[in-house]
Amino acid sequence: MPVCTLHLLAFNQPTNPQSYIQELQKSTKVILASRPRHIVIHPTDLDKTPLATENWDLLLLLQPNKNTTDPIPTHLRTAIKSEYKIPTGIPSKLLANYTTRNKALQEKSASTALTGSLEKHLSNSSKPSSQNLEISPSLVSFMNELSETHPGPVTMLNLLHFQQPTGKQSYYQYGQAFVPVAGKRGGDAKLVGNVVVTPQLQPQQRDSKNSSPESSCRGDGAAEGWWDEISLVHYPSIRHFCDMLAGDDYQAINEKYRLSALRDTFLLCTTELNLEGVSVGADSKL
Repeated sequence: MPVCTLHLLAFNQPTNPQSYIQELQKSTKVILASRPRHIVIHPTDLDKTPLATENWDLLLLLQPNKNTTDPIPTHLRTAIKSEYKIPTGIPSKLLANYTTRNKALQEKSASTALTGSLEKHLSNSSKPSSQNLEISPSLVSFMNELSETHPGPVTMLNLLHFQQPTGKQSYYQYGQAFVPVAGKRGGDAKLVGNVVVTPQLQPQQRDSKNSSPESSCRGDGAAEGWWDEISLVHYPSIRHFCDMLAGDDYQAINEKYRLSALRDTFLLCTTELNLEGVSVGADSKL
């Protein structure tokens, strides 16, 4: 299982993220590059600072070369003001098929219909916040704002920390039930990985931009005290994501499996950039 690294980066000014990606590609395989847009769920315990306090400019999923432990070259590190890094093991099959599969998901997005759950929900009520993955005023406001400039696909970054000892199994059941519920809105968990345990790193030190320790992959909950898994989930648009949250079918599996499975979580909405230098969807501005 290849070990990749997930990076959230905040840049010193002036730094153009698109130019940064193009330079990075000369030495490192960039699997995914995406623009952070909105925190849907704030972490309640793990690394609230900097995750929920930093103004992130770029999300990257990188596959390091075998000859280096740091996929970001030294000359590109000078542009980084702040970094949050998570080593993660992702199955080879998912990585090998990612570009083709992601392209197919993007192309299908425009023809994916909404179910009407969102309109019905908005005429009734919403929750004070989206912490339990429900429709809230702030999420609706963000949805309306993003839809004006970027009506196309979004990619949700999920960081997951499971309750012990049963959280992982409960979340697996959630994942099985999620497939048909999200699928009818075009939702698709396109990349899933186990967080790599690095004994050298202590909690609250895992965002150090200079750390690149040797590591070993364990996906059995061994990362106690930190994240266990990551996932990157595609939706045809932010409205499709909200349509899912507003559905009774989704909230049934959310309440039955997901909420009890998680000790902590972070959910970030991003809009993906393609690696030829053109923004995926309608909004090409950085």
